[in-house]
Amino acid sequence: MEINRMSIDKLIEQIKKDYIDERFLNYIEYIQFPKYKNLEENTHIDFEFPLTMLVGKNGTGKSSVLHAIYGIPAGQSTGDFWFSTDVDPIKEGENKYFYGYKAKKGAKVKEVLKKRQPSKKAFDYWETAALNTKIGMKIDKNMDKGSRNSPVEKNVVFFDFRAELSAFDKYFYFYKSKNDKVKRKFEQKNRENKQFIINRSPLLYKIFSGEKRVTYPNHPENCLHEDMEIYNEYNNKKILDTINDILGKNYLEIKRVYHRVYESWGTSILVKTKEGTLYSEANAGSGESAIINMVCTVLSAPHNSLILLDEPDVSLHPSAQKKLKIFLLKIIKKYHHQIVISTHSSVLIEGMPKEALKLFEVIEDTKVRIVNGVYSSEAFFNIREEVKEKNLIVCEDTSAKTLIEAVLKEMNLLEYFKVEPRHGGADTLITRYLPIFALDRQIYDNVFIILDGDKEPKETFFYSQIPNGDMTNVKKLEQYLRKITASESEICPLIDGNKRDGGNDNQKIEVYKAYLEYADSHLYFLPHKMIPEAIIMKNKEVQKYTENTKAEINNNTAKPLIQEICSKLFLDETQFDACFNLLVKQWIMNKNDDYFYMEKMLQNIFDFCNSNKNLNYSRLRRVRD
Repeated sequence: MEINRMSIDKLIEQIKKDYIDERFLNYIEYIQFPKYKNLEENTHIDFEFPLTMLVGKNGTGKSSVLHAIYGIPAGQSTGDFWFSTDVDPIKEGENKYFYGYKAKKGAKVKEVLKKRQPSKKAFDYWETAALNTKIGMKIDKNMDKGSRNSPVEKNVVFFDFRAELSAFDKYFYFYKSKNDKVKRKFEQKNRENKQFIINRSPLLYKIFSGEKRVTYPNHPENCLHEDMEIYNEYNNKKILDTINDILGKNYLEIKRVYHRVYESWGTSILVKTKEGTLYSEANAGSGESAIINMVCTVLSAPHNSLILLDEPDVSLHPSAQKKLKIFLLKIIKKYHHQIVISTHSSVLIEGMPKEALKLFEVIEDTKVRIVNGVYSSEAFFNIREEVKEKNLIVCEDTSAKTLIEAVLKEMNLLEYFKVEPRHGGADTLITRYLPIFALDRQIYDNVFIILDGDKEPKETFFYSQIPNGDMTNVKKLEQYLRKITASESEICPLIDGNKRDGGNDNQKIEVYKAYLEYADSHLYFLPHKMIPEAIIMKNKEVQKYTENTKAEINNNTAKPLIQEICSKLFLDETQFDACFNLLVKQWIMNKNDDYFYMEKMLQNIFDFCNSNKNLNYSRLRRVRD
């Protein structure tokens, strides 16, 4: 199977269409956590794309969320993974979550509350509870007070790739015999386990040879295995081909059996290559064995299953990760599965739509915030992966993106840049992204921020103009930072310590200087204090599209005017983006001073990217004409 960008994009578009057409049955639309572990209260996750990726560094709670999702369908419980002990007690009555699902096309979203309750039935019992509007659940007028919706009916497949162990690994590395003493040396235990495996291997050989009844005299139950599965050219060729493709192998046959030859139940595999080589999971890589078991399980799952994969990228090289992504997208398209994975692999994240990516961030006091709908490059920043594109421009919204890309295209420079809007507007770009970019210049020196013109500061200055005496004054540097960014929001100094303690002043000084220096060469503003819509509407040729010729054009009136034009041209107010795109093309055809300002600004950015970075390039935002 050929891996290329077009094949992935095509699959994504097909899946998006199926999702919009509501072809996924019993689809879980969202989950919300009023209180759950260390998540920020009322954390909400939307499942806007059937392949959802939970992205973040280790220890941010991705697995915990997977465990919650595992407990959503009828008959499942989060308590299978999260339970109270004397060492790690769980406070009763606090942890809960609710979710919304659609049973079929056109159906109303049903909300279901799951609560962890003390119960005599079972430890760590999670039950479906009555609707509760106080925690954010929606009022259902058709339901009596105190009633509850039935949980979603959905088959669940869960794979934790870090804990996926073969039968051999379970015994050889982790199993301790009954007479094993605490102080026994590892070498002795290892020898005993090795001898045990050697002694029992004839039984496993019999199983792989096809014997239906393999017994052991002293075993409490005679049967040591379940029916063996065989994958070859004549039997389950599809599964064999899929495994070969993902792993880049040339298996001729795979035998897979669930057994307890090594005391506890576990899975063993025996593979045969085209060269005639035979080997079991004992000599296979951990990623190899896990992928074989995962593919076999997933491809046998019924339609519309819920498939949860915890770090499937573990022990897989980048090429295998790409092919795994293709595989997951293909089975979603064919079987309408809903798949959620946790990962910090840039290979899996790359090229995915922002609706698919959920970013896990640690905020103050170790709480975790989950951000819905982030771009892959944003995810790269947070897991400290290098940006793949040579030059990246981030801006406030899709209108700014359309405008910037149009000018770059006219300059024949679009192929050298990627332009992406960021959720949260100017404050988010200044308070969240600028600090990350500034402190990792080696990685983000070719990343630029362009804000709307209405965010431009009244007073501008060069970083080099700051007096030497002010360079060692924390408060002075904070003032300069507010001037250069025109932001009233707190720009967090990424230093040792915390906000409460005030951190280290010497560190703050160096961090603020880095912020100021970065902003001096990487922070820009659209021309003449205008938002993108106002820039377009100021053009006289564009104004001909509106009947309101006497209207004053400014940042407040520009969007309504374009909405008016949209209604006139498209007879549909929802087509704003298409209308704006049309007007931008007209603006390009009739260039004015605003266009040439942007052309100079973008040329300055391009020159910076392709020059000696030590040169002092002043920002065009200070050059009025």
